[in-house]
Amino acid sequence: MTTEHRNDRTSPHASWARLLRAGVTAAALIAGAYAAFDAPQAFAAGNTITFAVESDFSRLDPHASRTWNTFKVVRHLFETFVEEDLTKGPDVAPKIVPALAESWDVSPDGKSYTFHLRKGVQFHDGTPWNAQAAKFNLDRMTDKNFKYFQPVSPGLMGWMWQDLAGYEVVDDYTFKINLKQPNAEFLRRMAAGGSGAPRMISPTAVETYGNDKIEQHPIGTGPFKFVERVVGEKLVIARNDNYWDPARKPKADQIIFRGIPEVSTRELALAGGEVDVIGTPSPDSLDFLKQQGIQIISGPSPMIYVLWLNHKDEHFKDVRVRKAACMAINRDDMAKYQRKGLARPAYGVLNPGGPGFDPAYKDCNYDPEGAKKLLAEAGYPNGFTTRMDWTFGAGADVNTKGDAEWLQRDFEKIGIKASIEMFDNNTFWEMMSKGMREGTGLTSASWGESTFAWLDQMVTTTALPPNCCNSGYYNNPKIDTLLSEARGSASAEAMDKKLHEARDAIATDMAFTSYYTADSVYAARPEVKGFVLAPQHWFDLTGITKQ
Repeated sequence: MTTEHRNDRTSPHASWARLLRAGVTAAALIAGAYAAFDAPQAFAAGNTITFAVESDFSRLDPHASRTWNTFKVVRHLFETFVEEDLTKGPDVAPKIVPALAESWDVSPDGKSYTFHLRKGVQFHDGTPWNAQAAKFNLDRMTDKNFKYFQPVSPGLMGWMWQDLAGYEVVDDYTFKINLKQPNAEFLRRMAAGGSGAPRMISPTAVETYGNDKIEQHPIGTGPFKFVERVVGEKLVIARNDNYWDPARKPKADQIIFRGIPEVSTRELALAGGEVDVIGTPSPDSLDFLKQQGIQIISGPSPMIYVLWLNHKDEHFKDVRVRKAACMAINRDDMAKYQRKGLARPAYGVLNPGGPGFDPAYKDCNYDPEGAKKLLAEAGYPNGFTTRMDWTFGAGADVNTKGDAEWLQRDFEKIGIKASIEMFDNNTFWEMMSKGMREGTGLTSASWGESTFAWLDQMVTTTALPPNCCNSGYYNNPKIDTLLSEARGSASAEAMDKKLHEARDAIATDMAFTSYYTADSVYAARPEVKGFVLAPQHWFDLTGITKQ
């Protein structure tokens, strides 16, 4: 078994994982942490929530940001015409609600959206929100001739603006967007993010700081305002006391986000009172954390772990080899033992919680002997060697290195001997935009949302490198057509039909597969109240507080 590490930041704490390997139990470590810390004194003054997530953050420019962890911050600083109501819990599909638009009209043909903008709203720097501000932001995301055009935005945000025909200022508080075709997911996609976000930034701030420095001055209209960022250490946001919606004014004074990739370090920080909430504790630690009075907050997630297969690689350009890789994976055992039952086997490219999902669907069966035969037919009776590029992960990911090592063992059983190279999450996604490296046959990351926007970013020809993130060079224009037809569908049934056609075509080409879908799991100290999960990779923190 070979694993290399790239860009793995050294934790500021002693590695809990090294202590565990030395024979110290998780229970002893956490118990020691409780004895060593006087928890009430460990908390920051005031109603401050310290939230440890699974990786550091990308750019704080909404039109150039990456990763779900970054969007967890971005969506609290910046807003758009509509939002999803994420306050009803993980089992309730979030409704689309007014935000910077009080209301909107949709033309009978579904191609025009007229937004009636909310009056009296200001950006955090006092700049008024109006139709000109909306146009400035659309120009910045889509117009290559605009002075403040953000050049990475089109590649990141094709999922949002690929159907855009034009837009116009109707009057000071009316803004119209025209589409080339109907898009059944248009409003829900507008509320999403992770690969760019169609959210509104202060025109004055962009003009003052320029594209190069605006991420250091992220000024929106949201319920929280930016305070400071120390890269690799913390990111602080504070309540916007002038927020336009009194019902959503944050209860916490401020939230301190910390990116801590090492799960054992996150758990130790929680146990000792250094942080109040952590993302994705290890399944092995949950029972003991509960015994210490720690809250375990979990629920359904749309997350699916997808495996990219490199169509340019000398081995994986053969569909039989790609099919063999799919058949080699023991998904049932992986979900049961690797995620301790907090996951379920996954197949294909449609995710739970998203349109078109069929829990009975399989793109292959577990059949290692059959996989060996396919490799022999492809000219590899003795197998071959390759490389797997992997990320330490971000939102809701835990022990992704363990995932890679599990797959490494399954692949080795059929003759595919794969080394592993690990990368921090931001570096990984920068690589993915450039395409899989020569010599890399497989790579993986978690994805999946309440829309199928992520497929527009992963399987289409418009997402081929240098755009994000058809990184395995899958080139099938038929998929573009099917996804376009799905977006333009007049009913949910018609959308599902087109998505099933796309799913089946991808499975025939065996361009991608998946291996499990995992629950969202967070852990919080007992003083934390009002943290509500949503059936997304992000959440609404306006209600979180500490009592």
